[in-house]
Amino acid sequence: MFWIGILLIASGVFLLVYGGLLFRFALAVGLFILGFSLASWLLSSQPLATRLLISFAVGGVAAIVGYMLVKMALRVAGGILGAVLAMLVLSILPISMPSFVSVILILAAAGAIGFFGNRLGDWVVILATTLTGAYAIVAGLTRLFPASMEVSAEYLSALVPFTGPAFVVFLIVLVIGVLAQQRIRAMHGRFVNR
Repeated sequence: MFWIGILLIASGVFLLVYGGLLFRFALAVGLFILGFSLASWLLSSQPLATRLLISFAVGGVAAIVGYMLVKMALRVAGGILGAVLAMLVLSILPISMPSFVSVILILAAAGAIGFFGNRLGDWVVILATTLTGAYAIVAGLTRLFPASMEVSAEYLSALVPFTGPAFVVFLIVLVIGVLAQQRIRAMHGRFVNR
């Protein structure tokens, strides 16, 4: 699982750094992370090889769809934002529910916020890329260093383990990402408008 953790962390860093500038690729990476994480979570009872193969296939198809849907970019970004927000809320809630119910709630939130994504303007891009990037980094660190994140080595849920260390890392990465994306957008607009 070492290389999956590295892949998630690298994807998260890409979203944090280039999310607003290379938005078409950011959509693909964000949907890959969501597809891979949800498929891996739903197939956690399957053997490792089967789980990885199907998870990569689902993530790859989601990435291709995200790359092709650039005309609906703000709606797709809203959908990614809604899905990650739902995953974070489900992570924080003290109740446990079956994974298929969680996936239905995640898809409902993705659809609801995706529908209104174009009304959020630039903020939907900033929030979607930084939230997904922070999520991917914490998910990758959880797979690489489960003891440091205070979870078991077999933790396969797509939900973020909001233990003390994971929550602190998530908040730090999220705040830095939002500030960096906002600054990049401001500078990009300033140079383009001259």
